[in-house]
Amino acid sequence: MKYRIKEGKVLLRWGASDKFTWKLGVDNGYILERYTIERGGEPVLDRDVKILSGGPIKPKPLIEWEAMVESNDMAAVAAQAIYGDSFTTSRNDDNLLMQVINESEELDQRFAFSMFAVDQDFKVAQCAGLGFVDTSVKTNEKYLYNIKLANVPENVKNGNTGVLVDPKDLNGLPKPFDFAAYYYNNAFVLIWEYDSLLDYYTSYNLEKSEDGKTFKKINEAPITKLAVTMVSGISYTDSIPAYGKKYWYRVKGRTLFSETGPPSDTTSVIAFEELLAVPQFTSNNIISEKEVELQWDFPKDEAWKLIGFDMLRAPKAIGPYKAVATALDKQERSFEYSGLETINYFKVRAHGIAGDYQDSSPAMIQPVDSIPPDKPFGLQGTVDTLGVVQLSWDPNTEMDLKGYTVLRADRENQEFNRLTKREILETNFQDTINIKTFASKVYYRIIASDLRYNESPPSDTLMLERPSRVPPTSPVFTEYELLGDTVVLKWTPSSSEKIAKQVIYRKTLGLQNSLWKPILETGERSLAEFMDLETEPNTRYGYTITSVNSEGLESKPSPLLAITTPQILLKPQIKGFYAEVDRENKHVTLSWRYNQPKVLEIQLFKKQNEGALTLFKTFEPTTRQFKDTKLIPNSNYGYGIKAVFTDGSASEWNEIEVTY
Repeated sequence: MKYRIKEGKVLLRWGASDKFTWKLGVDNGYILERYTIERGGEPVLDRDVKILSGGPIKPKPLIEWEAMVESNDMAAVAAQAIYGDSFTTSRNDDNLLMQVINESEELDQRFAFSMFAVDQDFKVAQCAGLGFVDTSVKTNEKYLYNIKLANVPENVKNGNTGVLVDPKDLNGLPKPFDFAAYYYNNAFVLIWEYDSLLDYYTSYNLEKSEDGKTFKKINEAPITKLAVTMVSGISYTDSIPAYGKKYWYRVKGRTLFSETGPPSDTTSVIAFEELLAVPQFTSNNIISEKEVELQWDFPKDEAWKLIGFDMLRAPKAIGPYKAVATALDKQERSFEYSGLETINYFKVRAHGIAGDYQDSSPAMIQPVDSIPPDKPFGLQGTVDTLGVVQLSWDPNTEMDLKGYTVLRADRENQEFNRLTKREILETNFQDTINIKTFASKVYYRIIASDLRYNESPPSDTLMLERPSRVPPTSPVFTEYELLGDTVVLKWTPSSSEKIAKQVIYRKTLGLQNSLWKPILETGERSLAEFMDLETEPNTRYGYTITSVNSEGLESKPSPLLAITTPQILLKPQIKGFYAEVDRENKHVTLSWRYNQPKVLEIQLFKKQNEGALTLFKTFEPTTRQFKDTKLIPNSNYGYGIKAVFTDGSASEWNEIEVTY
């Protein structure tokens, strides 16, 4: 429910929220109640309620609409929606389901058009049973108005809504704002704010003036939104009576109660027929040493403003230019000139119907020209993950420049191929390359050509990294070795470029729900050996290895390598494992003692800094000391030692750290 307060009366409007409520309102009407809640500044404690109109408010009988329908289009629409025999195109359909659907769609149309019509005219709303004027109000009282359906069927929930009204609050209407006008596409476009004023206005009238004083309404139908949009404003397009003349516009809002609000600020606009485009030379054909045919083009959407062309010539690019032909027909697009000199600069001038003109850029004509353009510079580019290449370069400054040719090669020593069928004038180019290839790079060059087809030296070659979508090749295990409880794995690394890391995975075979787990991730792409020290005796392990490139693509896993560790128990640890650093003689002396029987060999392992321990030396069982001279100053070294027995078993691991 909405309301407006007038002197000595309250105007009320309400609407239905859906087509079924609307139909019940048409058939049964509405009950409008007024509660007096305050009198003389004091609350009214006794229930003081009055049913306005004395009974249900329903649409007026059809006969009472006849006079209004003759002169009011909105009344005609509302009357047809309420009383018309049919509101849609008749359809003969014997199918019961389709009849139900058609009747439902017709009710949608009746509801929508009825609500639109009553929003445009308060008298029509009153006739349709959706508006009421309460003239029995007093300024020392406050009221609560409540509206609800009359005679609601038992299976329908009767909703209600109300408004609190103080008859003393005589508020004015705001003026529309953000009103602007501009010339676009041979028409005037007027825009203003709509959504922010929905509480006040449901439609607008647009007024135009030729002198800024006397305004006339130009819209035949109310200007309103028929749907919710993403923008809060509304627009109206008006035709242009005359170009070069100033027009003034303003807009007025119209309320649910047929009130017209104050006008917006006035705005003015002028439409000019000035040329918005320039002619452009397309080709220059030299016929002889003294003759040339000049050809040009002009945008078709601006050609209607033309009255003709002039041809201008100068010995220098900056002029002065003199006309060598005037009043060429507006349909003309070529001209032959027979007075060429050593260097000639031409412009074609387009004249518009508004008395203005536009000149083309100058075109240089040399009867004999064997000097090529300068080598292009500044070639740069990018490649995205989809293989789209964006190239750009610095423009050449030659006046007779015809354009550029883009060349590409997939390998550095490969012949470059032309990508453009003809020269392009732009200093940018988009290319698309195949990313599912093993070629990791792509190469580009630019050549500039002049109007005599002289070609510049190629630009410096631009090399771009090709984004990879091809996974790297898989590493392959080549052999393995069992050293007691230690598994030594050896492999051939991936042959692909840009390898970022190698990953070895392991899982226990024969164990239910066993998962692959990484046991080595290394960025050292040349690493080809690894010792798995964390194994259990008499256990069957599966190993696989992959490589990952810099784009994050991982190779297929290598074929499964299955290894069963021996069923052994670790022998006692080697005792007295000790390192003595001799920096003066540049060595580290390692010593140990071990007296277990049936020792096959002593194995010494070594690592530098954060590297992995690898087998360094093997010794006879009787060896008790070793001097390591393969050292780098200021480095940290780790040494590990164990004994391997003739039955394949091994001693417990022993390890020390040394700073050299």
